[in-house]
Amino acid sequence: MVSMGFRAPIKSKKSPLLFFIGFLISISLVLSSSGCFENPGGVFREYEEIFIQDVDVMSTPQGEGALLTVTPYIRNDQNTDSSMLSVKVKIIDQETRLIVAEKDLDMGYIKARSLAYNSVSLGVADPGDYEVEVQLFKEGQLLDSGGSFVTIKAETFADQPADILLTDMNLVITQFTDRDAKAVVDISPGVYNQGGDSKALTMVITARTDPYTAYTESDELGIVKGSSRLRGHVRFVLLRRDEYTFSVTVEENGREIVTSEVLEPIKMDQIERQVTKNYPLMEEDMPVEAPEKEDTPGFGGAIVFAALLLTACIMHRKGLKSKRSGNEGLYDWRRR
Repeated sequence: MVSMGFRAPIKSKKSPLLFFIGFLISISLVLSSSGCFENPGGVFREYEEIFIQDVDVMSTPQGEGALLTVTPYIRNDQNTDSSMLSVKVKIIDQETRLIVAEKDLDMGYIKARSLAYNSVSLGVADPGDYEVEVQLFKEGQLLDSGGSFVTIKAETFADQPADILLTDMNLVITQFTDRDAKAVVDISPGVYNQGGDSKALTMVITARTDPYTAYTESDELGIVKGSSRLRGHVRFVLLRRDEYTFSVTVEENGREIVTSEVLEPIKMDQIERQVTKNYPLMEEDMPVEAPEKEDTPGFGGAIVFAALLLTACIMHRKGLKSKRSGNEGLYDWRRR
């Protein structure tokens, strides 16, 4: 008698692993689209708008206090020209929180996709720490606010030597020329005299593409009083396809007293027109501290996701192997 074995068909069920992987993919897509992996240091604006891009504060001693020159930079990222804009500037004593000076400043109309700036001067009577608050209004409606901080030091002695520091460098491309192959670049390094009054100062800025090619411009700063902050200004016409290293030197009566440089090369074709970029200046031969190791923004979640996915795949493969081993044993028993 021959017995015929009967093997019932087994319906394949969808593995829970598929649901798990789908869930992880959905979560990663939601996080990516919501901007959770965006670089925290980058400026992200969801909508086109008008906003305060930067606030620059320079100071000149005036008696026991100082005259502060505040320059707000206003950016219009809309596709249309703005309405009439105005700015309110307040100087606030950080200790008492009292407003010690206040002025309104008309910005006028700002063209679409462009930058505008204007300056206003306010006097501060006493030394101390102050907050500079800037509010941007459109037809009376508050659009944005920003600010900066400044310390006014007591008047220095006349016979004290100057002590010049180079603080930072503003760079803005004002226009493109030669069929957009070249850029007109305005460079404005910041100078701070933390000593007494200087003699005649000259600022020399060098833009270098390689050891053999360099462009140099200079600005006569004149006498800079003690505890003063100001900016030099030069203009270059540079090729957009190149990248440049910038160095700034200050000379006093023809003698070099300080030289600083931007830490990284600047690629001109990565800078938009009418966007002010600010770069710190590091004095030459000063040791640069190694930055603390940080997780690269945006990769933390991806690494976790990959680890979970890999773990799930390993578990799934182990499950398949164990099932095959169990099934083969069952079929062998039935055949026997």
